[in-house]
Amino acid sequence: MTDKENAVLDDIEDIEFDEEELSIDELEASLQAELEAKLADLSQLEEDREKIGNPDSLGKVILDEVWKQFGTQIGLDITNETLIQEYERKHPEEYNKEIADSIMQDERYKEANARMKQQHQEGTLVDEYTGKTMSATEDKPNLDHVMPRKEIYDNKRRKQANIDTKDLANKDENLAATNESLNKSKKDKSNQQYVEERVQREENLKKQNEAAHKKIDESNKSDVEKRQEHEKIDKRLQDKLDADDEKMMEADKKARKAIDADIAKGVAKQTAKKAGKDALKMMVVSALFDLLKSIMNGLVRFFKEKHKSFKLFLTEMKASIKRFISHITSFVRTGASAFVGTVLSEIFGPIVSMFKKLASFIKQGVSTVVEAVHYLTNKENRNKPVSIKIAKVAEIVTVGLTAAGAIVGGELIEKALMQIPVMAVEIPLLGSLANITGMFLASLLFGIVGAIVVNKIEQFIANKQRSDNQNSQIDKKNEILYTQDKLIAVTAAKVDNTIKQTTRTIKDNHAKTADIISESLATIFEEDEEDDDFNDRAERLDEKLDKLFT
Repeated sequence: MTDKENAVLDDIEDIEFDEEELSIDELEASLQAELEAKLADLSQLEEDREKIGNPDSLGKVILDEVWKQFGTQIGLDITNETLIQEYERKHPEEYNKEIADSIMQDERYKEANARMKQQHQEGTLVDEYTGKTMSATEDKPNLDHVMPRKEIYDNKRRKQANIDTKDLANKDENLAATNESLNKSKKDKSNQQYVEERVQREENLKKQNEAAHKKIDESNKSDVEKRQEHEKIDKRLQDKLDADDEKMMEADKKARKAIDADIAKGVAKQTAKKAGKDALKMMVVSALFDLLKSIMNGLVRFFKEKHKSFKLFLTEMKASIKRFISHITSFVRTGASAFVGTVLSEIFGPIVSMFKKLASFIKQGVSTVVEAVHYLTNKENRNKPVSIKIAKVAEIVTVGLTAAGAIVGGELIEKALMQIPVMAVEIPLLGSLANITGMFLASLLFGIVGAIVVNKIEQFIANKQRSDNQNSQIDKKNEILYTQDKLIAVTAAKVDNTIKQTTRTIKDNHAKTADIISESLATIFEEDEEDDDFNDRAERLDEKLDKLFT
């Protein structure tokens, strides 16, 4: 046995080949199976190397990226409008007297006002801002909107919740009975504003009161008339001064709590509804573009064939549909990204609504993060080198930045094209010609730039994968050689063991033969009259010897 075989056998620690241990045949079979598995792994590595960086040329990468960006821009554009932007588009009018009067004409306000007047006549009406019971003869009550109508109308969250102003303004919690003087003094200010300005306001009221008294004194009215006028203006001043800060703030807190609760429910409902619609729209657009691309690629392959047939056409279409179906999980991720993006956009609704395309930026950002996280958490990618993971994430981010650039570029191109009258023509469900053209040109421009960068990253990844694949092949070949050496050594040991066993068997047989001969000879020459004669003993000896060597 060679030194190499001995070295390998040294790694196979003290193999015993008796019946209670692993037999040498089983060890040989195990090593053979291990060798076949390693050969299969090597074959797979060789096949993988052929595929690395092979299928896509730069032209195809650019075409796919442009196609993808155009689909992405359409999806983002049809889901870009926030709830606030949608409401303001449908209700472009500013707060005005007509809107204010319509709130006062609401049946709920009229009913509450009638109840207030009834209590006033009965002498049981309490001024909610002063805490005093109002006189049926001396006081004139007003029904005040605690949270002003204009403030409710301008509230961004109300618009987001799509609630009519009168439905919030005329809630019972927002209607407070107070004296006419105090109500007119408050005007369209909130209770908090009114309380905060109290010191300065009272100084101004007192100065106005003094000026009014002086004017009355200088008038040509009779003393009785002057006295009555003095009493009236003093009463109006006192009604305003009697405002209780705590009661006003308590009424304000109660009203806002009720209104905010309704708005919060409305926002949650409308946001969930819009997020679901946006997710569905993005999924449909993504799926539609993917299906069209698959079918177009199938048609291209079909027309390239020299021998065309309907059967070949069906085969290509089936293959295209099969590829489309295999991408369903990516459509679901697109929908999930859109859902989360919409929710985030609506959470920051008042800020997002100030910028036309900010919602699209948020959704694209969410989509990029989701894709990166999905790649990093995918079981198939966990054992890949860190450099490849970083490169792949960089590729995903590049695609996201490309889409963001296309959003900005599309808007700029759209604004420029809107100067041309014909470009302002609206196409149902798609938008204006300027909008569609802007999206296409921006997708084309940024798609090409993005595709070039993506192609460079793909080349880096492919080179890294080739290098890793080559190293893996070298390691696998070394493992195969080592396994072969072990197999050869075990086979040699098996032969050596067979020789030793054969030798031991021959020696054992010789010993048994000698014992039998000795025993037989002793028996033959034993002097016993009852035993058989000499010939019979000789025959029995021959039989034993024949049996032994058969």
